[in-house]
Amino acid sequence: MSRFVQVAVPLGVRKTFAYSVPVALRNRVGVGARVLVPFGRKWLTGFVVSGSDRPPEGNFRLRPVRRVLDPAAPIPVSLVRTGVWISDYYFTPPGSALHAMMPAGTAVAETQKLTLGGKFREMLLAGLRPAGLGPSEEKILDLLAERGSMTCAELVAAGAARGAAGLVDSMIAGGLLEYGDIGTQPRVRVKEVLGIRACTATGDAEVKLTTAQARLLAAVRQTGGAVPLSRVLGRAAAGRAVAKALEGKGLVEILPLAVERLPADLAEQSKRKNVEFTAAQRGVFEQLRQLSAAGKAARCLLHGVTGSGKTEIYLRLISEGLERGESAILLVPEIGLTPLLSRIALSHFPNRVAMLHSGMSRGERHDQWMRIRRGEAPVVVGTRSAVFAPLECPRLIIIDEEQDASYKQEETPCYHAREVAWQRVQGSSGILLMGSATPAVETYFLTRGGGDMALLRLPERVEARPMAEVEVVDMGVEFQRHGKKTVISQRLRTELEDRLQRREQSIVLLNRRGYSRSLLCRSCGHHFSCPDCSISMTYHQLEARLICHYCGRECDTPTECAECGGAFIYFVGVGTEQLESLLREMFPQARIARLDRDSTRRKGSLSRILLDFGQGKLDILVGTQMLAKGHDFPNVTLVGVVSADAGLSFPDFRSAERTFQLLTQVAGRAGRGDIPGLVVIQSFYPDHYALKYARGQDYEGFYEKEIEYRRLMGYPPFHRLVQVLVSDKDRHRGLNIGEKLAAALRHVIRERRAGGFIRVLGPAPAPLEKLRGQYRFQVLLKCRGEAGPVPVLRETFALLGGKKVPLKNVHVDVDPLSLM
Repeated sequence: MSRFVQVAVPLGVRKTFAYSVPVALRNRVGVGARVLVPFGRKWLTGFVVSGSDRPPEGNFRLRPVRRVLDPAAPIPVSLVRTGVWISDYYFTPPGSALHAMMPAGTAVAETQKLTLGGKFREMLLAGLRPAGLGPSEEKILDLLAERGSMTCAELVAAGAARGAAGLVDSMIAGGLLEYGDIGTQPRVRVKEVLGIRACTATGDAEVKLTTAQARLLAAVRQTGGAVPLSRVLGRAAAGRAVAKALEGKGLVEILPLAVERLPADLAEQSKRKNVEFTAAQRGVFEQLRQLSAAGKAARCLLHGVTGSGKTEIYLRLISEGLERGESAILLVPEIGLTPLLSRIALSHFPNRVAMLHSGMSRGERHDQWMRIRRGEAPVVVGTRSAVFAPLECPRLIIIDEEQDASYKQEETPCYHAREVAWQRVQGSSGILLMGSATPAVETYFLTRGGGDMALLRLPERVEARPMAEVEVVDMGVEFQRHGKKTVISQRLRTELEDRLQRREQSIVLLNRRGYSRSLLCRSCGHHFSCPDCSISMTYHQLEARLICHYCGRECDTPTECAECGGAFIYFVGVGTEQLESLLREMFPQARIARLDRDSTRRKGSLSRILLDFGQGKLDILVGTQMLAKGHDFPNVTLVGVVSADAGLSFPDFRSAERTFQLLTQVAGRAGRGDIPGLVVIQSFYPDHYALKYARGQDYEGFYEKEIEYRRLMGYPPFHRLVQVLVSDKDRHRGLNIGEKLAAALRHVIRERRAGGFIRVLGPAPAPLEKLRGQYRFQVLLKCRGEAGPVPVLRETFALLGGKKVPLKNVHVDVDPLSLM
């Protein structure tokens, strides 16, 4: 029953705002409540983060909370604390952090209606009008007199005035207008259909029933409760008129009925398999049970080779937690992996699993979120944002393939699911379990030399299956033998033919979409680049268009060069679309499909392709990194990797790590059944250490090499990074803001005497200097582990704000995973 509350609003402000709570609302306003509050001339939806009986210090007038938007607080108190931590740790607006926790489409659209002021209404009734009104003011008053109430946007649309907002303010001050009701309707709500249920019979109503009425009444009574009207009408072969007649007799009631929008993947359930633990699995499981029984928060890394049985350990841990009345979250990196795991989880925990990911419709996501909040689904399976599932007190959070970059959000709020999960289980004294065959270097570092993370190992595959044999083909030698147009090496082609003859399956990975990665004029060397981004446009043969994979711009494929007018247009590089076409020409009898973002745009297509491949309806699956992680296809005995070293050319210190992880993960898709697997990696740099250690699937060797490089260069985990990115349509203005920002950071660091701990680099053009029409300049902070960057950022932004430096297009990413 707080008299005053701090509210986080969904704007780019890194603080909360104080409001008073009217007496009538005090029983309903608590931490986590969603409220409607005035903010300037607007009404905003905010989240209550704290309450108090004492007003905040300062000489200012508090405005009251206008409305509470939900019957109960939609966000648990523990999750609100996590949102506040995200705001502090990642230097992000608290309103943005809390807004990200709600399912898409549930945000309330607030529209303030305008009506005629009481004074003017009296004049109008008396047949009078104020003197000195302009044409626009006359138009506004006439429209409101005719329609009763309108929003400011509706007045503009009706042609009242371009500057209606300014006019409205002066007319309100003069008493001509006043604010009326506020419309608060979310885009996504509970779905309702007409339902029907039986009522207690009275008198002789049933004696005078027709045959159709008696049949429908019997069908309704068999259901034992309210059911959708359309379903029972179909079962009884009756029309709506029959139902209406029964309602008129008082025998049934027709009423609105809430129905759940169930994702198709939750409607399908796999058969449960009883799996016996290996000795290694049993040892790991017992260690985790002991940690859980200790009742203290703990985080563990489960380092297990591909196919070592990590998923079965996850499921057993969840099962034991459910027996104790606890809840769990299982995070996966790809939407493509979620349906598979959700079906496996369903087979173990029927009717107790919810799913959350962006591939679901807004309605489906809303209904799943509500099931979790009501406590009906204690097990949640999903991608990054599922870490915000509204469980009251999750005791177990599992992050599968923890090394995956998709767990880091690059837009505001720039959180990492791994760090958010650790905050949540610390609050519940739970376990954070991270599984990977190729852990992130920063994560593995915490298991060595004084880190606070336990390391658990699964060094062998289940049933003692051997790891796949890996061969590296030197494409430089291949070009000398077979010409520069060679895409599929002779070695890989021979192995593909062999698998087709043996009726085994193959995966071919190329981590580049489209048909050709760029177009080049052979007359003058001009590259066909996106005018809005500093990147080449990719040719897509199916659409016969050039497409920018960053901003989505499309254009027709040119027939001549825009620079010199030459007609010698040359397609450079190979994408998955062209690779699929080449394989179809090589093996016309083979059943081939492609799995990438282009082939899976239609809803359900991703699941269908994976299901067809899993059922043996396809021989070869071509795709991008979507194929590399988590999939278990026992009949796959060959994996081919084309352009394995393409990622090594990226100007990013993590490029070697990402290449090693991708190659090791995709190699793990081969030989997961009874037949040993083979991996053929094609590369121009076969001696690079990332490929050398991937060939031996030697994570320890790679880690020792990589950690020494990180130590020498001062990269994570030895230093923390902060990327401050300035974007502007005007290059000179963007650079100028970047220079002022860097100068202010250096000034604050000197004042705080933190120069020995925090170093400022830049401003410099970002590797992708232009993106979506904006020039981009980055300032990097390199901070030693003990130096927190947020106090410096907070003071710097306050200093620049006081000098009126425009910071609207300045983006801060604490602990970035990509510097592109």
